[in-house]
Amino acid sequence: MRTTKLLGTGLLLLTVTACAANSGAGAPAAGGPASATSSASAPAPGPVTPTPVSPPTQTAGRPTQGIAPGDDVIAETQVDARQLPEGYPRSLTRSLDGKTLILQAEEGGCRRISARVGDQTAQQVVVLVAVLSAPKGQMCPDYIREIKIPLVLTAPLGSRTVVLRQG
Repeated sequence: MRTTKLLGTGLLLLTVTACAANSGAGAPAAGGPASATSSASAPAPGPVTPTPVSPPTQTAGRPTQGIAPGDDVIAETQVDARQLPEGYPRSLTRSLDGKTLILQAEEGGCRRISARVGDQTAQQVVVLVAVLSAPKGQMCPDYIREIKIPLVLTAPLGSRTVVLRQG
């Protein structure tokens, strides 16, 4: 039992000594006999200055989902979704030239979303949105993915209203 205690104490002292040697805690004080030889090989202890962090680049923090850079969000006042049932996608953006609308939606499992451009007048653009679901009781895989459905217009959207309808 006594041998076990001595071995344990010896291992503990060995560990503490090794840790102190690695951290510099056991280094001699300045002016000691070893200070002349150790100062040439090791930097002098002092305050730690943080390394400067470079500012993020243009691509750092760029979203992998959501509105793509270069696309324009269409104002809610320019979108009429009153005729669209609850749960249908309503998020629209437009290309910089204004000739393409992009419907952003989430689909997955057995839920499929499609959209197409309907009538286009000088006042409005009709977009027909369809959501297809599986029959009741059918098993569906459990996943969701974001999709973007491009809708090409005959002329730039401009100030026309986008009317979303089921179709």
